[in-house]
Amino acid sequence: MVLLMISACRVGAALAQERLPELIKRVQPAVVTVVGFNARGKVMRIGSGVFVDPQGHLITNLHVIKGVARAEVKLPRGEVYPLTEMVAVDDRADLVKLVVNLPGGAPYYLPVSDVRPEVGERVVVLGSPLGLEETVTEGLVSAIRTIRNRGEFLQISAPISPGSSGGPVLNLKGQVIGIASFKVKGQDINFAVPGYRILALRDGPPRPLPGPGTAGKLLPPRPGVNVPRPQMQVR
Repeated sequence: MVLLMISACRVGAALAQERLPELIKRVQPAVVTVVGFNARGKVMRIGSGVFVDPQGHLITNLHVIKGVARAEVKLPRGEVYPLTEMVAVDDRADLVKLVVNLPGGAPYYLPVSDVRPEVGERVVVLGSPLGLEETVTEGLVSAIRTIRNRGEFLQISAPISPGSSGGPVLNLKGQVIGIASFKVKGQDINFAVPGYRILALRDGPPRPLPGPGTAGKLLPPRPGVNVPRPQMQVR
């Protein structure tokens, strides 16, 4: 009986490992690399983003595109499209919803969950850390934090690096439960904007991207930069 139970546990673990690769294959086509250029056409910022509806609306961090002269997205299969307009912004959450004019709309997009995840829930993060496209990392929801003057964020143990900004944090159902945003000094102390803050964005008329001269006004820290410990309250 004991041997049978051990064998069943091993089979269950193997099946779980097989499901995760399947999940990654299903969600990766909806995740893109966001590239910002200066006025001379040189790359000044790389981030990540995720399509959240068939109309081609893309979610990323505001700091990924703020202050750039122009920006574009690169899809997993290599297609490149310009980013010219945004329809919603949340400065405190460091979120922006952008329009990507894809022919026929976005063929792949991911649902956003409005459910607050549980501490200890497994998550995966997809993005382009250091420009390495289609990178996947795995971890847990370590805590749910309230950062003064910023609101609620998910603390996650899944590693992120510069370029991960704007990439989706997913539960094992393939739902977006957060957007990778920043990290603080320490081992795997990373933060994501919760999915319900994405759903709280209110669309308005399309307007141009925040161009050069605005970058200095951005408050949220960029990922990968060691920043002073923020004042938090554990919920």
